Amino acid sequence: MRKYALLAVIVLLAATVKTSTAQNSDHKWALGINWHWQDFHVVQRDFADALKYTRWQGYKFPSALSLGRYINPSFNVFGDFGLSKLEKESMAEPLVNQPLSDEKFWTGGLNLAYKFANGYILKETSWFDPYLYLGLGASSIKDLAQEDGKTTYLKGNLGLGITLWPVEWLGVNVQSAYDYPITPKLNDEKRPNYMHYTAGLKFRFGAPKDTDGDGVPDKDDRCPETPGKVELQGCPDKDNDGIADLDDACPDVAGKPEFKGCPDTDGDGIIDKDDACPTEAGLKEFNGCPDKDGDGIIDKDDRCPDVKGLKEFKGCPDKDGDGIPDIDDRCPDVKGLKNLKGCPDADGDGIADIDDKCPDVAGTMANNGCPEVKKFELYKVVYFATDKTVVLTKYTKDLNEVAAIMKEHADVAVSVEGHADAQGNDAYNMKLSEKRADYVINYLVKKGIEKARLEKAFFGESKPAATNDTPEGRALNRRVEIKSK
Repeated sequence: MRKYALLAVIVLLAATVKTSTAQNSDHKWALGINWHWQDFHVVQRDFADALKYTRWQGYKFPSALSLGRYINPSFNVFGDFGLSKLEKESMAEPLVNQPLSDEKFWTGGLNLAYKFANGYILKETSWFDPYLYLGLGASSIKDLAQEDGKTTYLKGNLGLGITLWPVEWLGVNVQSAYDYPITPKLNDEKRPNYMHYTAGLKFRFGAPKDTDGDGVPDKDDRCPETPGKVELQGCPDKDNDGIADLDDACPDVAGKPEFKGCPDTDGDGIIDKDDACPTEAGLKEFNGCPDKDGDGIIDKDDRCPDVKGLKEFKGCPDKDGDGIPDIDDRCPDVKGLKNLKGCPDADGDGIADIDDKCPDVAGTMANNGCPEVKKFELYKVVYFATDKTVVLTKYTKDLNEVAAIMKEHADVAVSVEGHADAQGNDAYNMKLSEKRADYVINYLVKKGIEKARLEKAFFGESKPAATNDTPEGRALNRRVEIKSK
């Protein structure tokens, strides 16, 4: 029944097993606490009868201890010691008739184990950890036929074990060994070869060195003196971009793996620290800066980024080829002069044709590009007798002269202004000065001068040319003044 109970415990524990992340190199020591049994019959029987006629003899738990030490991925060394009690009534002939005591039986040894979870056959981190072992040891049994009642002999053993690791520090262990007594050579019937078994728990201990205390052993820690993240093999990641600072070309700012941890804000394939325009997607040949118009001048240096231009004009075009970029050219479609901002000056008067009202004739700035016309100055005065509206005869020739001049200068227009002396009242004199102006205008019209060129004005006695206190002064005030406008 014992063997079935043990088998049930092992199966139950194995069902809970999950992958362990521990490695034996992380916990180099292991302590085993076990049950211990031996069977003196199985090696004397055929394989087919071995389990059927098994006679296991054991002792209460715990009846065996083991202590192991990691050497390398393939080998461990361990020592074990176990106690059991002989039950003669369960022993078959001839052992049952031997003078052996129904007391404790102990055995111990030092063993070298070859592990299959060594990185070659199974992963070192495998939860399934089988091994073969070979060792030397000793056993002792109380023999009533001996003077001192005891017999201790040297033995060799060959065994197979399996440990299942549900968690990194705790395992379920089953072990079976074939024991062969070497010396002394006593009665073979009394000292037969036999099998012994252990089953129980195994505890790993002896944590590896972790200088920076980040949970990653120094031997696996790429940054053993700086606390870091387990997932980054113990290295820090200041910018939290998932790339260890050791491998991060930009450790202070989050970036992308394809750029060794450096950012590319504008997504143009050029990392920000090498990108002259990090916030605008651009071209590699321009260090990450854009050139929208494709003229070979990056937009930030291009005065005309939306239209293809010339380098000498900082990216602006010059359609008319006058050496002035269109952006500065007042006449971008017509070749012109630099001093006139790209506009032509056909008459060479220094005034751009677009501003020149006479573009084909040289003129002046004051006359909007047209030539200055010298204004003809005309001034004549004719006089009247007291209270008369007809000019004195001797001044008729002056009116004829005015008419002749106006005919010669068709662009001349005149103002005809009538005046009176201070004799009489103001209203009368005002009317009198108007009639004198009408007389002169009518005279000139009769001489062929367009009335539109003659502007009438009259002032009565309000604008005297001389004093009204003397006859001579009053004669000078009875007048009509003809002035060019």
